[in-house]
Amino acid sequence: MLYTIWIIYVLIFCILFLLVYLFFIKLQIRNITVQLRNYNDNRVHKKLDIPLLDKDFEDLAFTINEHIDISEKAKSFQRNSQEELKKSIADISHDLRTPLTSIKGYVQMLLSSKTLEQRQREYLEIVLRKSNSLEVLVSDFFQISIVESPEYKLELQPVNINSILYESLADFYYNFTSNAITPHIKICQKNISVMGDSSAIRRVLDNLLNNVVKHSQNCVYINLSKDENLAALNITNRVDKINKDNVELIFNRFYKADNSRSSRSTGLGLYIAKSLMNKMGGNIHARLNKDMLCISCVWKLSKS
Repeated sequence: MLYTIWIIYVLIFCILFLLVYLFFIKLQIRNITVQLRNYNDNRVHKKLDIPLLDKDFEDLAFTINEHIDISEKAKSFQRNSQEELKKSIADISHDLRTPLTSIKGYVQMLLSSKTLEQRQREYLEIVLRKSNSLEVLVSDFFQISIVESPEYKLELQPVNINSILYESLADFYYNFTSNAITPHIKICQKNISVMGDSSAIRRVLDNLLNNVVKHSQNCVYINLSKDENLAALNITNRVDKINKDNVELIFNRFYKADNSRSSRSTGLGLYIAKSLMNKMGGNIHARLNKDMLCISCVWKLSKS
């Protein structure tokens, strides 16, 4: 009888021990899961911390931590490579600016000569057009290297967006007329003050209007308005190489609706515009209604 009772107590103890052990195993699994989820969500970057309760769990944690080490080294290498690439692009772009300016100056000087033959003039005009295109590309690369730099910070302050828009439209008057584009402009008569950086806003507007010149057909609709908290600029024009499936891709770096080499676009202007809008805490997006593309920029109104 006593022997039977003793056996029962032993079995109960073993069962309780197994239950407690399984409970701690479950806690460890949950702990590992939480730590891995935090790591995958980039909330933490430390290795797994596992209490020394089970040799197999120690081995598992050691293996996972080795993988974390490899992953962190790869991320660090990628970050350093990207920074080096951006610096190289900035340096190359800067070095190309001076000779490009000289080339354009010499070509323009040659074109001013009245003794040029017609064919010579045509060749020089081709060189000048290609130089202008290369200058735009170099400028865009240089701007990207600046905008993407962690050190590049914008000082947000109240900015009169009406005056900046008027200036940009005046500068693009010749481009509109020479490309037979009729602008339909509707701007709020009261000055709109937004939180932003005047130089960045000007660059955004210039890039958007330059995109209109390159891709618009016949006319463009430009509307600046505001509500209680936000100011919105809508630029709408007809396009023929964009559909609803790829409309948001126009803000990707190097994206071109027309992939032919004859395209005048570098595929960088809208990407730069979006990067600058993000740095100002604003928003830029595109929508397509049939063949009409509308690009909208939204800024927060200043409180002053």
